[in-house]
Amino acid sequence: MLACPSCGTGRLRPWGHGREREIRTGGGRRRRLRPRRGRCRSCRATHLLLPSWAVPRRADSAGVIARAAALSVLRCAGPARLSAQLGGVPGGTVRGWLRRLRARAGQLLQEATSAFGFLVAVAVTPEGRDPAPPGPTGSLLGDALAAVAACAHAAIRWHGYAEKDLDALTGRFGLAAALAPAPGS
Repeated sequence: MLACPSCGTGRLRPWGHGREREIRTGGGRRRRLRPRRGRCRSCRATHLLLPSWAVPRRADSAGVIARAAALSVLRCAGPARLSAQLGGVPGGTVRGWLRRLRARAGQLLQEATSAFGFLVAVAVTPEGRDPAPPGPTGSLLGDALAAVAACAHAAIRWHGYAEKDLDALTGRFGLAAALAPAPGS
């Protein structure tokens, strides 16, 4: 059972499904999703239960958005060029992602760095050293994305996840929360 994000004390119980939607997953592919819905027994609020690869109120997966953000940082590519590279995601959509991620990069970096610490607390490299967090990249967004990627790779290397889980892991380690709309909107 999951705790209710609205009241924090209640537990979510199954409450049907949300509407079916299509989510772009990269390379021109789309994935159909019909998310479960949960209802709190205490406050009676309902919540959609999205998989970690899906981002709330977004038609694109966390992996597609992560690729766009990484290309923006690494190649200094603008929204129009990124739109073409991502298989037709509208340029305005890409611009909105980048604006939101840049505005929340500090928080994303802090949360991903903290998660990295937990993930590698028991890990030791073959050389006998503790795994090091990624170094600075030259931009706050680049640092945040590097920390999210380090978390995803640590989960794959030391916690039994597979490479195919990479998109879901980028969402889980902060990218989905950084893209979520402001509370009450």
